[in-house]
Amino acid sequence: MTDFDVSLRGYDRYTVDTLVKAVQAAAGDPDRIAALIAEAEPMTVALRGYDRAQVDAWLASCRTLLPLVPDDPSLRPTIVLRGYRIADTEALFATVEAGLGDDDPFRRAAALRAIAEARLPVSFRGYDRGQVDAYLRKLAEALA
Repeated sequence: MTDFDVSLRGYDRYTVDTLVKAVQAAAGDPDRIAALIAEAEPMTVALRGYDRAQVDAWLASCRTLLPLVPDDPSLRPTIVLRGYRIADTEALFATVEAGLGDDDPFRRAAALRAIAEARLPVSFRGYDRGQVDAYLRKLAEALA
């Protein structure tokens, strides 16, 4: 079992303990681990809970074990009534994923810069903004 220090205004101990047990039980299944982490976020804060920095570091170490880029096209963001314009989002994804698949540090840096500078326009019938932002954060972590 992972040990965390107890501090004021930390993450709820029961929630963290349950998550740690579930992640350890799903040790060989990265899809299940990703789903468990996604379900747990955002973590609830309690008056006396586990140290947030330690739990965040543990969550980050769990994320490094996950596949960085989903190979399944069905994991692309869903289309919603008002979301990021599809053509612009797909172009950004193509740029970033090309940099991710390359060992050239300059191309990877350019892909990371493309994420940081991206200002995707919102349109009628576009990609879900929350899903796109989460996917771009995941890609940025993989590039860093």
